[in-house]
Amino acid sequence: MMRFGIKVEEILSRTVIVEAEDLDKAMEKVREAVKSSEIILDADDYVAREIEPCDNFVGGIVPSEADVSFYWHLRADRTL
Repeated sequence: MMRFGIKVEEILSRTVIVEAEDLDKAMEKVREAVKSSEIILDADDYVAREIEPCDNFVGGIVPSEADVSFYWHLRADRTL
């Protein structure tokens, strides 16, 4: 059996209303709020999921000699 690297990417999104003098200052206020953990996105902010071959492996195929010990592994006996 072959091994494949598959990337799962989930997108979270939240609109924040900000009072500021201009757009740049509004963006900076939100950046600072995120940095200070005042704004933390969670499962309620989920908008999309993409599942595709991982860019680290050509065509998603993991070479037999590749060290993938640090990746999360799905059990081989898992059935569809």
